[in-house]
Amino acid sequence: MLVVAMLSDLGCAGKASPPPAPAAMTVEVSYNDLLNQKQVHRDVDLAAGQTLHVILGTNASTGYKWADDAQISDTAVLAQTGHVAVASPNAMPGGAGTEMWTFDTVNPGSATITTTYGQPRPGGEKNAWTFTTTVTVR
Repeated sequence: MLVVAMLSDLGCAGKASPPPAPAAMTVEVSYNDLLNQKQVHRDVDLAAGQTLHVILGTNASTGYKWADDAQISDTAVLAQTGHVAVASPNAMPGGAGTEMWTFDTVNPGSATITTTYGQPRPGGEKNAWTFTTTVTVR
């Protein structure tokens, strides 16, 4: 019996649990990267219960801004829970900053998040840049 107990202890010790998924995942695209690409796409895999932060470069002094509310193809999979503009702590007046959206997973599945960058004023250039991410929640 002692041998059986020792072997079963070894069997349990040999099984490693996968590491837990981080509570949040971040996708970030700098302002300089955006200047080189008008259409940006990223793919993201999340575990149920994870939060996604999307951080995109911006420069408010140009009159351009990202849409406050992202378009989500399936709100049964993801929900937008926040959006904030963040000035760079080291930026000179007229320098680039960032905008951050927060999304919570709701259910397993796939959804596409899209937001556009343009000049919201009448006559301003609309949808000059587009950011899209395809999110798979497992």
